[in-house]
Amino acid sequence: MNAVIGNRGTLKVSSPKEIGEVLIKNRFVRSATYEGMASEDGKVTDRLVELYKNLAKGGTGLIITGYMYVQQIGKGAPYMTGIDSDGFIPGLKRIADTVHQYGDGCKVAVQLVHCGRQTSLVETPLAPSAVFEPVINKMPREMTIREIEETIEAFAEAARRAKEARFDAVQFHGAHGYLLSEFLSPYTNRRTDEYGGNAEKRMKIVEEIYNRTVEKVGKDFPVLIKMNVSDFLEGGIDLTQSKKIAERLSTLGIAAVETSGGMFETRRYDKNLTAYRTKIRSKDKEAYFLPYAREIKKVINIPLILVGGIRSLDVIEKILAEDSADFVSLSRPLIREPDLPNKWLKRTDKPTADCISCNACYKSLMNGGVRCIQKERTETINQ
Repeated sequence: MNAVIGNRGTLKVSSPKEIGEVLIKNRFVRSATYEGMASEDGKVTDRLVELYKNLAKGGTGLIITGYMYVQQIGKGAPYMTGIDSDGFIPGLKRIADTVHQYGDGCKVAVQLVHCGRQTSLVETPLAPSAVFEPVINKMPREMTIREIEETIEAFAEAARRAKEARFDAVQFHGAHGYLLSEFLSPYTNRRTDEYGGNAEKRMKIVEEIYNRTVEKVGKDFPVLIKMNVSDFLEGGIDLTQSKKIAERLSTLGIAAVETSGGMFETRRYDKNLTAYRTKIRSKDKEAYFLPYAREIKKVINIPLILVGGIRSLDVIEKILAEDSADFVSLSRPLIREPDLPNKWLKRTDKPTADCISCNACYKSLMNGGVRCIQKERTETINQ
């Protein structure tokens, strides 16, 4: 049933919409969020299943899992979930089946990633080009053609495993400075062969991954992508380039685009240019990628998912009513309130999320898995 608030009529966010061949029951998307709850060797744990159970029960239309590595050398963080072998399929089925059981029509997609040069777990990471990564303090090695071909196959095989594990879709992580983002960006891709040198060649690996994936899972299994609207780095992707990338992806067959921005290095200069922006304390600071998304929306014919500092229901309604985006994607608010979509859909006195964008949840990752530390502090004080 569509939600109605006061005399404002039916909420746009409660209306269903398709992504590819899959109907999403509302416009709420849980943006991929690294959980830090897998076992040391990347297997699904009971805690991980419980996290997705709570998200599914909370009313989100589509859940995108935390990033899963498609190759061991592409693993970027401890306790990260793996999808690089068939041995992971039984555990992954637990997540998909749990979401479908408790989610009242909720759909779930796996985010697939190779972390490229942005990993502290690999002594010599792989990257499109040997461009020093200053945050992790690593000099990567330029990938050979054979290694690129192996990575293409690894992404496609991971998508096949996701489908076998009964997920509804996959999302390629092509943002935030990870491997696909590195290939797309002229800042990190300085190759002069068939995988670099101009915008068309920098996109080649993404196109080949998509085509190989379709060979394995079919055209009816939606493939989404998360991409940067800008790297916010001199010499990196800017809006002009990201519009061309998005337009090409739209014609390629990608089912939906989620817009984001920044790389690890961007945080060194200005954290407020990344997806980790803090101090979102007024509505004018919400949806900080919206101006870029509006431009992307003009050149694509597939759904656009907007992420970045969305905290208020009326902001969401305005975005959707203006057709600036087709879905809204939340990360940090759902760490604190996994049932926030239901609260918004069922209540008239819940205008804004409790999340204060303090990023304490980010710090919790290295201490037992993602959670809202600020909420824990508040509950302790109130006891």
